[in-house]
This record gives sequence, structure tokens and C-alpha cells, in this order.
Amino acid sequence: MEIKTIINEIKQKVEVAGGLKALYFVACGGSQAAIYPAKYLMQSEAKNIATAIYNSNEFVHATPAALGEQTVCIICSLNATPETVEAVKLANKRGAITIAMTGSPETLMAQNGQYKVIYSNGDNQVYSKANQALALKLVFEILHQFEGYQNYEAAISAYDKIDNIVDSAKKSLLPKAKQFAEEFKDDEFFYVLGSGPLYGTAYTMACCHFMEMQWKHAVALNSGEYFHGPFETTDKKVPFVLLKSLGRTRPMDERAEKFLNQYAERFIIIDADEIGLDQIDSSVAEFFNSVVMIPIERFFVYQMSILRNHSMDQRRYMWKVAY
Repeated sequence: MEIKTIINEIKQKVEVAGGLKALYFVACGGSQAAIYPAKYLMQSEAKNIATAIYNSNEFVHATPAALGEQTVCIICSLNATPETVEAVKLANKRGAITIAMTGSPETLMAQNGQYKVIYSNGDNQVYSKANQALALKLVFEILHQFEGYQNYEAAISAYDKIDNIVDSAKKSLLPKAKQFAEEFKDDEFFYVLGSGPLYGTAYTMACCHFMEMQWKHAVALNSGEYFHGPFETTDKKVPFVLLKSLGRTRPMDERAEKFLNQYAERFIIIDADEIGLDQIDSSVAEFFNSVVMIPIERFFVYQMSILRNHSMDQRRYMWKVAY
């Protein structure tokens, strides 16, 4: 079922129940980070619909009281982690409408969700059909059908440009990515800064790509929160990565950049404004920051993995021991 059709059918159901009160996002780890931009879009643009994002296990153990028949839950997991499947079941039990985003029609996510959205994944991933892109599309459709979102057409037209933007950026940024890998491959700790639509991307780079895939210590920080304690760790030796957004929160990243230029020495800036995001209509470009930046920041870490001879697929615990 197409996303437009899914949301149209959901709209009819929730109108019978009294209208849509809240849209919840539920996921773990990289899946939660991937759908975070959709939550950012919703909280930025929705006028009458509340929103929140939850870790799957926390959603199960500390369920929001508002969860019910006037709630839609977008719940995401590539391979259907047990806690995320439980989150789908719980939301169903409480009368909410569930949209299960997952990597295959055969997963328990797909089997338990009232609606399912299968997203592109793996080595040959199509970025315009990846989880972050389709989560955004679900929200654009909700905003359009429930509130008459004025920038809907501009948003939908952006999907034709995403894959070319990412492919071109990888080619143009390869020298910079290799330089990053060479300079930082032996460091064991990183701070990753990001704001607004790129805060979830900073989490992805820190927790998924540095920690999970390269076994390096990393901390994701909101660029604004950096100045409320964490900046005291800044010196000439500690590595920083600043993911510089395009949009309303860019001044927050620029403030961090100014401080790093003055007090740090070993940092890199990956700027969304320099990787082709300007090809997307300015009315919605902000919301596509993460869609193009996640594959790009991963591309940088991948260059590091080559020099370290440490595959991005190598694990010690994940899927190997009981946890």
C-alpha cells in the first residue's frame, strides 16, 4: 500500500474516533536516530497534533497515558528487535494505529503492524527509499492530509533529487573523507556535534558508526548544549566532528564552529550546505538534512574502517551473545 493511501485510510479511522491527537515515534538505536528527523518535522510544522519520540523498551515500560485510538504510532526496526515488536503489540492493544517500518515483509514488525512500510537497506540502499526518507514522507503526508501543509508539493518533489545529491557528494568529498580517516584513525574518543534536524544524525555517527561499528568511544552533543558544560573538555588534542545543518538551527552550529576555531585544533566540519542540499526547495530543505547527511557521515567513518582494517560489520556482542 502506498504511503498516500495508508494515511488516507488512517485519516478516515481517526476521524471516527474524534480526530488525531498525537503522533508517536518509537524505535531503538540507529532506527530511532533515522526517524528523529520526521519527529523534528512534525514538532516544527504541526499545528494541532502533538508528537514525541520514545526508545522502544521505554515505551513498553513507561507507556504514555495518552496512547489510544486517537494516536498514530510510527514504529521502526530493520530486523524487528524484540523490544520494538513488543512496542507494536502494546500500541495495538491500547487501540492506537500502528505503522511498522521495517526491512522486510517477513519480519515480526511487518506481521504485527496494522500498516507496514518496507524501506530500502543493505549495501545497495536507495537513499530516497531508506527509513529516514520514508519516515519523513509519512509525516509530510500526515501534515498534508490532516492540516493542508502548504509546502507538500515541494517536499514530494525533493525525493527525485536525493540519490543524485548523495552520490555526487560522495565523489566530491572523497578526498576530505580520506584525509579525515588518515588523521583520526588512531584516536579512541570523539565528540560529535549537531543541532535541530541533524541532532539524530550526530547520535547515529557517535553511537552506531563510531561505537558500534568501529569500537571507538564517542559522545553525541546538541550544538546548543555544548556550551552548557561539555565545552570545558575542549582542547587542542580532543577530536570533534561538527555536522553543520542547513536551516533554522544553523546559527547554533556556527556558534560551535566559532568556538572550535578559537580553542580546538583537531576537528572536522561536514556542512550540509556544501553537499547539494541547496538543490531542494528552500521551504523544505531543512527537513532533508539527515537524509543526505547520514550516508555522508557514514562514508567518512567507512574510510577510517578501511585504513584500520576493521569492517563496519564486525561485532563483539550484537547478535552474538544474550542481552
